[in-house]
Amino acid sequence: MFSPRAAYVQVGALIGTIMVWNVFFQIIPGQKQMVNEIRAGKTPDPRPGIVGKQRSVHNTYFTLPVLFIMISNHYPMTYASKHAWAVLAVIMLAGALIRQYFVLRHVGKNAIALPAVAAVLLVGLAVLMAPNAPSQSAGGGIKFADVQLIIVQRCAVCHAEKPTFPGFPQPPGGVMLDTPERIQAAAPRIHQQAIATQAMPIGNLTKMTPEERTLLGRWLAEGASID
Repeated sequence: MFSPRAAYVQVGALIGTIMVWNVFFQIIPGQKQMVNEIRAGKTPDPRPGIVGKQRSVHNTYFTLPVLFIMISNHYPMTYASKHAWAVLAVIMLAGALIRQYFVLRHVGKNAIALPAVAAVLLVGLAVLMAPNAPSQSAGGGIKFADVQLIIVQRCAVCHAEKPTFPGFPQPPGGVMLDTPERIQAAAPRIHQQAIATQAMPIGNLTKMTPEERTLLGRWLAEGASID
């Protein structure tokens, strides 16, 4: 199944590969060639320097987008929608504008409009991506026993008084989902983390399926009853 997160990683890997290629096959060899020509008393060919500068400029604008992609696993709301590609494109554009601001600062220009436009883009993106509250529907269709089974298998291994998942000595964020009452009390957080942003389970370590998320979402929409 197509994974927007995997697509983010692939884009980041592609950009990172281009950056490494630029350094090791264009910038460094070009510099060595020019240095060797100068040491030999020759007039250096300017082309390697021109190409090296061009590739350095490319890498400069790639830097912030790659850094964002590297940490994007912590921000699943950016890739949880079907428009994840557009979200990434806007973030990359904002990153390029911010980087251009710093490039110009190095030559004494304070083009404050560049980070301002980037900020507007990012704030507008955050507003558009803000998750909606769960829509309410008539209850009774989803049995809590089915919901509890999913939570026990996918969530409570970490979010319990005594977690059983390796590496979790205590429940993350103090959230416990090991009783019906605790599950019901955490219903808004379950919607936010498992349905709206799909941030949890973190990295989907416990392999929650899309069908299970759908069932959880329906239970929440029906009022999160534990009866």
